[in-house]
Parts: sequence; C-alpha cells; structure tokens
Amino acid sequence: MQILDVMRKVNTENEVKFLLAAYVETLPFYDFAHSLPHGITDLPLAGMEDVRDRFEALLDIELSGGAAQAGERVHAIVREAAEVFGVALTRLRTLRTNVHAPAARDTELSF
Repeated sequence: MQILDVMRKVNTENEVKFLLAAYVETLPFYDFAHSLPHGITDLPLAGMEDVRDRFEALLDIELSGGAAQAGERVHAIVREAAEVFGVALTRLRTLRTNVHAPAARDTELSF
C-alpha cells in the first residue's frame, strides 16, 4: 500500500498526521456498513494518544474475530485500517524518539 511506504519515510510528525488524516477521510467511502469502531473516522486527530487508542480499538476487533465474522469485506477494511494506524503510530514514536535522542557527536567519549 503506497500510503504505508510514504508514511514510513516522512520526516516530521505533521507529515504523518497529514497522511493519516487523509486516509481517515477516505474510510467512510469504503465502510458503507459502518463496521469500524465508533470514533475511528472522526477528525481531527488529537495527537499520538488518540492514534494509539484508535489503533487499539481496531486491534481489539481484529483479534476478537469480530471483523472476520462480519464478512470478508469488513475484515479487509478493519485489517487495512489497523495496519495504517499501526504504521502511523510506529512512525510517530520513532520521530519523537529521534527528536529527543542526543546527537551522535554528543555521546562520543573524549579523552
């Protein structure tokens, strides 16, 4: 999926949030039966905790088997959304860690 490839390469939290918001805007067009958990398609995104909460809600449905029982199409939508939110969350965490990590030259030992 192209959005995942792009999301893995962006350099700022704002770019991740922009891509995720664009994806969320498309979900109602695919989820005609409104099978996604409540709040998944709500905008705006309210930060990394919100992304994590939505990802966990999607995982709960996926792991409980509820999406598979609802049919192949619903299962595919839930699985895809979980993957997109998971990659977004991972990228946000990585970017946040990199911002707060000391620069390599700051960690070098000097004698």
